[in-house]
Amino acid sequence: MSGKGNTQQIVDHLFRNEYGKIVSLLVSKYGANHLTLTEDVVQEAMYKAMQTWPYGEVPANPAGWIYRVSNNQMIDQLRRLSKQDYTEESHLDLHQASFETDINPDDVLKDELLKMLFACCHPELHIEFQIILALKVLCGLGVKEIAACLLKSEAAVAKSYTRSRQKLIEVNASFDLPPAGELKNRLSVVLKVIYLLFNEGYKPSQGKKILNVDLCIEALRLNKLLLDAEIGNLPETNALEALMYFHLARSESRMSEGGFIISLEDQDRSTWDQEMIQTGHYFLNRAVQEPVYSEYHIQAVISSLHCAAKSFEATNWNEILALYDAMVLRYPSAVAQLNRLVPLAQVKGWESALVELTKIEETGFLSNYYLLYLVKGHLLEKGKKIKPAVKAYKEGLELIENELEKKYIAMKIQRLSKV
Repeated sequence: MSGKGNTQQIVDHLFRNEYGKIVSLLVSKYGANHLTLTEDVVQEAMYKAMQTWPYGEVPANPAGWIYRVSNNQMIDQLRRLSKQDYTEESHLDLHQASFETDINPDDVLKDELLKMLFACCHPELHIEFQIILALKVLCGLGVKEIAACLLKSEAAVAKSYTRSRQKLIEVNASFDLPPAGELKNRLSVVLKVIYLLFNEGYKPSQGKKILNVDLCIEALRLNKLLLDAEIGNLPETNALEALMYFHLARSESRMSEGGFIISLEDQDRSTWDQEMIQTGHYFLNRAVQEPVYSEYHIQAVISSLHCAAKSFEATNWNEILALYDAMVLRYPSAVAQLNRLVPLAQVKGWESALVELTKIEETGFLSNYYLLYLVKGHLLEKGKKIKPAVKAYKEGLELIENELEKKYIAMKIQRLSKV
């Protein structure tokens, strides 16, 4: 018998790893005009699994079970809606059959999920629509998670998702790969989606985890598919791969055995995965073979400098600050400006960083972003401004959705309140 807790874990894993693939297979089979119905039947199959598996054996091939139930439901719904005779080409028992998820390295871009990812990044859709559509349909992120990724309100994301889904149908998006020239034009948005997916995995905006391994692995898998294809094996793809490996190398040290978050300053660097760091350097070296530098290049080099430092104090903060200066200049954003404040404080002091933070606050762009207040609290704490620091941390605490981060900041507030 399967326990409910175990079943929940299995279904969660399936949702993160197989949901997008199954949706992609069904949309490829039945067409983009049935995208909404496809999402509904796959979600219903997941719900059915949650209801039935705890009271019997979990299928030997859970993904195949979800696909079979979803496909059968699609056929029933389409018959009911249009009276057309949708028949199953094959009556194989997918409960027992192997559900193909392995990718043929000689034909990698025929992976259905990657094909649909490029379809979602259709040039007739606004770039933000492309990203929201891909993250929701293919990556299984919820509206709240996407809103956190894009620093948008949930209402705005939900509205954009509805419009993007409708637009995809209107343009009659093909789920065959576009010509090579157009494929390359869509690649930048595809990389952005993979980057955001990895970020949500590495630092979940919600829930009770500090790391969602499933999302990180899926981001690596998708990026690897691009690297294995000539059209996708570009400097920025390699740089993104390097960035992900450098981050993952440090993931185990971010949490104590007691389930508490450990800051970068206090992490045990001997636990960092040196093999992953070397893999990161391998892809970074590939990324700099051509004189093309993307945002991922800059971030990967910054992360590599953290990995190289023997301690927090020994980190090459001057070089990191110079890289953030370059990032803000070439890829300006309020978030990049905010992230720059940490090395700025290390190099020029907390007062200088606080002056820059005030300028960011005055723009109002990050007024609902919890990290703005956490960085402010950190700078004030460094300057021994305890009461203002506590006030800033409390403002940030109200905006945090991840339970472990809430716990971490609540403990910090409690500690400072005793000073």
